[in-house]
Amino acid sequence: MVSNPIRQVEPAGVSSVIRHGYCIGCGACAGLAEAGHEMRWTPEGMLAAVPVTDEMLVDQRAGRVCPFSDLAEDESSIAARLYPSAQSHDKLGRLQATYAGYVREGYYRESGSSGGMGTWLLDQLLKQGLVDAVVHVGELTATPGGPLFGYRVSRTADDLRAGAKSRYYPVTLQDVIAEVRNTPGRYAFTGVPCFIKAIRLLAKEDQAFGASVAFCIGLVCGHLKSRGFAELLAWQMGIEPASLVYFDFRVKLPTRAANHYGAKAIGVHDGVRYERTEAMQNLYGRDWGMGLFKPKACDYCDDVVAETADITVGDAWLPRYVQDSEGTNLVIVRDTRFDAILLQGLEEGRIHLEPIKPDEVVQSQSSGYTHRREGLAYRLSLADSQAQWRPVKRVAPLAGKHGALFELRHRLRMRLAAESHLAFTAAKQTGDLAVFFRRIVPVAEEYRDTYRPAWKRLMLRVRRQLLGDPLVRRALKKSKSLIGVNRK
Repeated sequence: MVSNPIRQVEPAGVSSVIRHGYCIGCGACAGLAEAGHEMRWTPEGMLAAVPVTDEMLVDQRAGRVCPFSDLAEDESSIAARLYPSAQSHDKLGRLQATYAGYVREGYYRESGSSGGMGTWLLDQLLKQGLVDAVVHVGELTATPGGPLFGYRVSRTADDLRAGAKSRYYPVTLQDVIAEVRNTPGRYAFTGVPCFIKAIRLLAKEDQAFGASVAFCIGLVCGHLKSRGFAELLAWQMGIEPASLVYFDFRVKLPTRAANHYGAKAIGVHDGVRYERTEAMQNLYGRDWGMGLFKPKACDYCDDVVAETADITVGDAWLPRYVQDSEGTNLVIVRDTRFDAILLQGLEEGRIHLEPIKPDEVVQSQSSGYTHRREGLAYRLSLADSQAQWRPVKRVAPLAGKHGALFELRHRLRMRLAAESHLAFTAAKQTGDLAVFFRRIVPVAEEYRDTYRPAWKRLMLRVRRQLLGDPLVRRALKKSKSLIGVNRK
């Protein structure tokens, strides 16, 4: 392991996380009673904590609730404390059972991103009187160019329905933490792995808040996105960032496989409402592995399946399920109370559920595990070799094991993420989508070349020089034509 001298002089608090760009925007530090931080939007379209005091004790307490702080309890320790009787898996954490399934009844599957299990489980908690309210992400009453989504508290099934579907968009818990503290009760929280970890850490640190945390439902996560992701996709459909009021990241296409979904954008220009839907395969940025608009913190996360959640729900990206366009969920149970809810639903014919092996769950998220295990080990080693501060992780730093091409690929992913924020900010400032493509395409093609044989790299390079990138051509043509219509 390469030594990291900067760690010896950095303060052990959340200030290091913020200073070096690892804040994920969860808002746990801003949710503490002493309010030593507040959440603000960055120029790149992400939420980040800003200190409002320089008191060391506040910084240290905030560090204990930050999912990327060295002072915070790690996922394995939290899960062992919460689920001591559950079996341990090296990649899934603690677990009682693993399933694949979908909801048969009601609107859940139809209106969800996948099999509808997440919303159905939350609804069961409400209906069975196990919780008083659900904390989840839903649509905001957006103004053109304003934030589209945020955390909300729902107390009825109708309110809960607005939180169905995946939201690849920055959100923060700051305001709902205050609402939960001011209105005690039994709450179920939903979130991606780092947010669920933050809730667990805050519940341990702040007993008034922790007394209201009844359940946590986690979501499988590849990585988070800045606002730029939705804005780029919408702009390609002809709706500029300043006009965008709604975005649906997961529109099911009945004739396509579950992983070939669409996107829908709604914009308002001069009081006129425009709605556009497009297959994701026709939009630049659909390749999740490229990591466009990814926060820096996501490259230093080792939790794929929300190991600190009572139950985790995700997409069952396995060959026998992926052809079903309606979607199938994978489900990881850690709290046996959820096993009881699921088995009751199965017996009553309201859901379809079948056991799958834990290793099949890992297989369904194989690229995510490669990135957050072998890839993370290299990124940690790279940071240490450059004396850069980075969070302590459960993965040990390691370089050289997987070869030069593997390491180049991961350096390019980091470069793509960083460049995408800068390039898109420049595009918005100039009002020209082409500015983004001119900056990002060369880096993206260098990354893609790491997967291509030499003959194909040469052929594509010549074709790009003669004809350009077909997705880029289509995006620029479509955006300009519709924007022209909008402005007439």
